[in-house]
Amino acid sequence: MLWIAVLCLTVLQVLTLEPPPDNCRKPWHNVKNPFKCCNLPSLFKDEDLKACGMEKPVMNDEEIKPKPLDCDKQICLLQKYNLMKDENTIDRAAIAAFLDKWAEINEDFKDVVEIAKNKCINRELMGPLEICEPKRMSFCIVTNIFSNCPKWEDTDDCAQIKDFIEKCPPP
Repeated sequence: MLWIAVLCLTVLQVLTLEPPPDNCRKPWHNVKNPFKCCNLPSLFKDEDLKACGMEKPVMNDEEIKPKPLDCDKQICLLQKYNLMKDENTIDRAAIAAFLDKWAEINEDFKDVVEIAKNKCINRELMGPLEICEPKRMSFCIVTNIFSNCPKWEDTDDCAQIKDFIEKCPPP
């Protein structure tokens, strides 16, 4: 009897660990710049992004090229806003307060920030462990805010992205 329970639990675990369907692995094939679909106010000042070697996403039809993950740049940016406890550890409470303050200024995003906080700050972060925690946190927050954007543009490209997000929601 015990071996049946173990077998059932093993099968359940394997089923819940399945990778996403193939159509969720290739996002919005033909959209060059998904950032133009959400009128998302910047979380950080342009000069702080620049000081940490980062660029603000461009809101036009130019194609976005994927950039390698650089944890040092993300840590630099989070440290500028006192969102790190130390060199490697994010400060979840400080990030939550930072997002709340941002949502006060950008009231349309208040509900979306709550979603992002619940999925990113109040839970264990998803993603490969080789990606540093600050990068995973930032990715989680931006992905969830973008996916639930209250200021979505009504274009064919953006409809394609919205359809993808509905079929393959972020974790």
